[in-house]
Amino acid sequence: MSSHLQQQNQNSAQSNTGTQSSDAEHDELQETMGNAAIQEMLNGHTIDPASIFSGAYNNHKQQEPSIKIALTESQMRNVQLFQIHWEQHKNRYEQVANQTDMPPKLIAALHWRESSGNFNTYLHQGDPLGKPAVNWPNNIPVFHKWEDAAIHALNMKRYNQQELSLQKDTTNFSQIATYAEAYNGLGYHNRGKQSPYVYAGSSPYVSGKYVADSQYDPHHVDGQVGVVPLVGSVDGIQTQHDLSPQLLSLETAWDRVSNGQKLLKRGMDGMEVKALQTHLKDLGYIESIDGDFGPGTERAIKDFQRDFGLTIDGIVGSGTAAEIMVALQNKSTQDQQQPNIN
Repeated sequence: MSSHLQQQNQNSAQSNTGTQSSDAEHDELQETMGNAAIQEMLNGHTIDPASIFSGAYNNHKQQEPSIKIALTESQMRNVQLFQIHWEQHKNRYEQVANQTDMPPKLIAALHWRESSGNFNTYLHQGDPLGKPAVNWPNNIPVFHKWEDAAIHALNMKRYNQQELSLQKDTTNFSQIATYAEAYNGLGYHNRGKQSPYVYAGSSPYVSGKYVADSQYDPHHVDGQVGVVPLVGSVDGIQTQHDLSPQLLSLETAWDRVSNGQKLLKRGMDGMEVKALQTHLKDLGYIESIDGDFGPGTERAIKDFQRDFGLTIDGIVGSGTAAEIMVALQNKSTQDQQQPNIN
């Protein structure tokens, strides 16, 4: 992180006078941290952009060693469309990159995330070109050409770019992930949550989304693809891990349950439930796998919990998941010890 970040911390401490911030200060804070920051300010909470920005960087640095791409079938199709889009329009992104010293593949991913690569929209927030912007940021000139609007949008985030030392040839995971999160706003980081804007379609993100300004729904799952999987799909991030497009595997889905990221109960569906049912079938508790946590799966879980002395609630958290894995390991050991009679 640059020395400018340290100076920002000092300035923040010196200027905390308790007086009401001006509209200009509101705009600057909102640009750096998103709408959630303004709500926190209005609620009387102190906001330190510099320290939160560096905290976001450290969070992404911690995610890199274990990240896995885990796309749904719908997300996989979306990534494939993005790859085609990049090949067809890379020259336009390169043109903007040359003017802003920003990574062109990151620009393309931001554009895809904001408007599915629609060149008739502002890169700022996806509103239509040629008209005054409605969504934030809406304090911008009216542009009629996508490239001009894109350059303006990225220049509005120049502070973030400078803090991260982000340049056209940057491929560092943490720098790209932090820039993407700050571009959308740091509301998720403020809540201690992983941003779907950055990670949807990869292992750090499971659920939770701002469905409206300052309205966070912890159960909403973002069906789009995050910036990191998008940039990774066109080889725009250098890391030891494979960031090429990959479908969500049963193993990765089950890891989310085992490590407490996801709680399974009646009424849910998806790959995590399918992984659970696969294990229950291996243990002899169910006969079929459909990916739906219905009454049959609930009964099977309650039977398992009863057999192994667990709380009988029909819900699968990390505790029940751990016992399932122990039971599977014991079954495997017993199967290996049985004599092979021909």
